[in-house]
Parts: sequence; structure tokens; C-alpha cells
Amino acid sequence: MPTLIKIIPLLLFVFTLNCGKNQPIQLSGETMGTTYQITIITPSKNKVDAILLQKRVDSLLTQVNKIFSTYIETSELTRFNDNWSTMPIKISPEFSDLYEKAVNISISSEGSFDITVLPLVKLWGFGPDFTISQIPSQKKIQELLNISGIKQLEFSNDSLRKINQHTQIDFSAIGKGWGVDQVALFLDNQGFENYMVEIGGEIIVSGLNNFNSKWTVGVLAPGNIASELYASIHITDAAVATSGSYNNYFTLRNIDYSHIINPKTGYPIQHDLVSATIVAPDCASADAIATAVMVKGFEDGLRWINTLSNVECLLVKKSDTGEYLTGKSRGFNY
Repeated sequence: MPTLIKIIPLLLFVFTLNCGKNQPIQLSGETMGTTYQITIITPSKNKVDAILLQKRVDSLLTQVNKIFSTYIETSELTRFNDNWSTMPIKISPEFSDLYEKAVNISISSEGSFDITVLPLVKLWGFGPDFTISQIPSQKKIQELLNISGIKQLEFSNDSLRKINQHTQIDFSAIGKGWGVDQVALFLDNQGFENYMVEIGGEIIVSGLNNFNSKWTVGVLAPGNIASELYASIHITDAAVATSGSYNNYFTLRNIDYSHIINPKTGYPIQHDLVSATIVAPDCASADAIATAVMVKGFEDGLRWINTLSNVECLLVKKSDTGEYLTGKSRGFNY
């Protein structure tokens, strides 16, 4: 039987507290099948109702789940996926916003990022309940490839239509980042300038930390040593997301199969790139781009990032001798 291994999020937020002029407010909870953590830095003289703030953040993230969850039977996404009609379906502004962002990244990545891989993800056992006892046949994989691809969807007048009724959408590789962005937008609208938002390892920071310096984000070392840092980066007013081939996979007949599916082949990725950390202006983009780079691999991924504006990357690959090697985009100077 295959063994499923899941490791904690690949990004570790590093922060320290003090009793100086700035007062950190800590919020935390669960959402999107994972945990979240928010740190807000405010002057000590400012009075903030943390309980009310927590309730409003929880309400916001609950709404995000109601739209994009593949696990909630009544979510907007699940209802779209379960609809076997090829007629246009009216979708919410939030759904439209994330759909258009996902399609743009899919086009930019030449298909390395694709939100229509859900049937393939399920085929390989990475659905709500992990179940796989043998490798899927090439015939079955090809059948699902034939119903996959953004070409199978048509968006017009706030409505989305399936060209093939069996096509299904999965926002898992961009949804957490989008949730992070929505919380950040909420905090901006509340007048907060210095904060960190993290959901399941996807992070956005604004302003400065409680020491009036840039925020520090640690990238966990590849492998099973969850407490060891591979690198630390120092950023402000930016988002960071990491995707890795080692944090969710199964082993069958001594071969590891990653949860990251190559949309072009229908198979889990198989190459030497083990993690991709992306810095971008928004977290949804960083989240999706990190997945696309993992599909592309070390060399092609690095070349692609160097063509993008305001996007940088730190890539880690494993050599034939087991050594971890680093690749950085031209502007990665954090």
C-alpha cells in the first residue's frame, strides 16, 4: 500500500515581541483546511478591539471558504463542478476575480499552471480522502487530459461555461494566497499599516515589524527536518509563497509521487527541483506562480521568472549526490 506523507507548511514566519512603543496584536484560527496567523503592529496608545477584529477576520475567511472550497458540498465552486450542464452559469465577483487571475497565470506559464486538474488530482489519490493502490493507466490519464485545460472553459458577461460538462476546477494552488490577499485588503481598509498575514504557509507583509525593520520570513529546509531553516529573507510590502514536491506525496513500489500534477502530461512532476519560493506583489500570484515553477522545473522555471515583472524566486534542487543547490532570479536580493 502507498504511504502518504504530509509535512507542515514550507514557509515559517519568524517574529519577535517586545514591550516597546509598538503593540503586537495576535490573531489565529483555522481556515481552508489549515491554520492562519495574523500579527498586527500598532502604537501602544491605540486601542484595538482584538475580539471584534478576530470575529470579522473569521467571518471573511468563512465567506472565502463558502466560495472556493472543494470540500464543502454547498460551496460555489463545488456547485459549479457538480453541474453537468454546458450552459453559462452566473458566478460571483469573487469567483470571477480569481478565475481571471488564474487564467492569466496559466497563459503566462504556457499551461504549467492550470485550475482544471481536479479530476487528475482525484485520479492520483489526492482528493478529500487519499485512496490509491496502483498507478492509473495511460488510457484513463488521457481521458482526463481530454477534458482538462482552460480551453474547456468560457467566461463572458459574469458567467462561466463548461465546454465539456466533465471539466472541474480546483483553486487549491491559488486559493490560499487569494484568501491572504483578502485579509490584507480588509486590514488596509481598517487603517492598519504594519502587519503580517499567513494562511497555511502563504504570507503577505505590510510595513515594518515591531522593531521597525523589515519582516523576516524563513524558508524551511527541504526534507523531513521541519525545524531547520534553509534561508531567511527580509521583505516589506510583498507576498511570499513556497511550493515543494516533498510536503505532500505518496510512495508506491519505492517511487515517490508528488501531489503536484503536470497539467500537460497528467502525471506527478518528476525532476530535481524540490522547492520554489516566490516573492510577488500579491499572494494569489505568488501561490500560483510557485506551483507553475514546480511544474516547469529548475532551469525552465528560473528562465520564466526572469521574464516576469516584480516577481522573484529562490529555487532549490537536489543534485545526484544529494546536495541541495540554490538558484535565484536576477532581482532576488532579500
